[in-house]
Amino acid sequence: MKWHERGFISEILSNKKNIGNLLNKYTALSMLVIVMTAISLHGIYNHQTEEEEAFSKAYEVAIQGVPFAIVRNKDEFWNALEDAKKQIQVMHEKEVLISDEISFAEVKTYKGEVTAHENMVKSIKRLSDVKVKTAAIVIDGETIVLLDNTEIAWEILDELKAEYSEGDDVEYISVEFYENVVVEELFITNGVIRNKEEALYYLRKGTDEAKIHTVVPGENSWAIAKKYKLTVENIEEANPEINSARLKIGQELNLIVPKPYISVLTKEYATITKPIPFDTRYTKTNAIYAGDRMITTRGVQGQKEIRLFIARKNGEKVEEEILEEEIIFSPTTRVIAQGTKPRPETIATGIFANPTRGRLTSPFGMRWGRRHEGIDIAAPIGTSIIAADGGLVTFAGRRGAYGNLVIVNHENGFQTYYAHCHRFHVKVGDRVHKGQIIATVGNTGRSTGPHLHFEVRKNGVPVNPMSFVNY
Repeated sequence: MKWHERGFISEILSNKKNIGNLLNKYTALSMLVIVMTAISLHGIYNHQTEEEEAFSKAYEVAIQGVPFAIVRNKDEFWNALEDAKKQIQVMHEKEVLISDEISFAEVKTYKGEVTAHENMVKSIKRLSDVKVKTAAIVIDGETIVLLDNTEIAWEILDELKAEYSEGDDVEYISVEFYENVVVEELFITNGVIRNKEEALYYLRKGTDEAKIHTVVPGENSWAIAKKYKLTVENIEEANPEINSARLKIGQELNLIVPKPYISVLTKEYATITKPIPFDTRYTKTNAIYAGDRMITTRGVQGQKEIRLFIARKNGEKVEEEILEEEIIFSPTTRVIAQGTKPRPETIATGIFANPTRGRLTSPFGMRWGRRHEGIDIAAPIGTSIIAADGGLVTFAGRRGAYGNLVIVNHENGFQTYYAHCHRFHVKVGDRVHKGQIIATVGNTGRSTGPHLHFEVRKNGVPVNPMSFVNY
């Protein structure tokens, strides 16, 4: 037995009176140790439970491999995504598509690190690849115009077809586009979305560009074409509604030559009527003079009905085939009788000869404030004057300012006047032939010197003699 054990027993034996107190003292101490141990064990247990509650299973969400949120479960992300899509659709006023690659990774995280719903919505809107729903007109595999929806796209295509398929009395077999044209729904991140009018202009012209020239005084289509390095044909093609030969000051010309993206191909059956030309047959007759002709039977055109197949590209004919013809009525042959009767020399030939030799000194037209109704040919007195053509002398005498005057009626609507004559070689009632001397040059009447005043009248009205003779 150790010394302290012996001391403890001795103390108990020597202090019997205090033994109860000592027992109480050690009992209290034992109880204290037990209580402290229990408290310590309880604290360790509680600490482990709190740590287990603070860290739990969660998901890290990534867009295209970039982490941006932590959620307790996947539904939290999908709910946020739906809210983000709704907000984006309200902003764009049309359906949108969020096409990013979404991935989830399971993680252990502290509950305070979970991303709030509102913050997640903002992040999705900021990071996502948002695509807006549109309609596209695709031509030969190439997207040409973007529109709000497919309804507008089909309206445009129908309108383009209607421009070339609204003819009267036309039986269309088909109205199609020459190119491969389709309408597709697309989700796009960017691009020009056109309205209906803009799209129609772009498809018809092949460009959005507009270039206008306003005609100024002194300009013509040739000068304008040269200025812009175009041809007159280019200007006519760009402005089919104008007359390029008669431009007006202030008129606006389009300088963009259209190169349409779409061509409309129409195929049709057409029924048309065409005239059948009449033939002409000639006969001989001694009832009229040689060189004269007379229609004895008037020619009448016939008529036929033709049924055609026609193909047109943008209204221009590219193919035509006659399917059948039917004669409605046949033509009537025209018969012309040619004269064989010998022609007298005094009959007009219809061609005038120069009435005298000399020099033209005064033309037809205004002179000294008044109208000069013939021409003046200066020649010496006594120079021969001949009949310009065969005919009947209806006047030979003196008449006012004309002086000595001869009038020949050629009996074909023409009369010739020969004035200021010196001497007459014919009288009224004589029949004269072309080239026959009828008078000589003089200086009678109102005259400033020897000359012939020569007039040609058609049905009594003076016409320019220089249309018939040469001086």
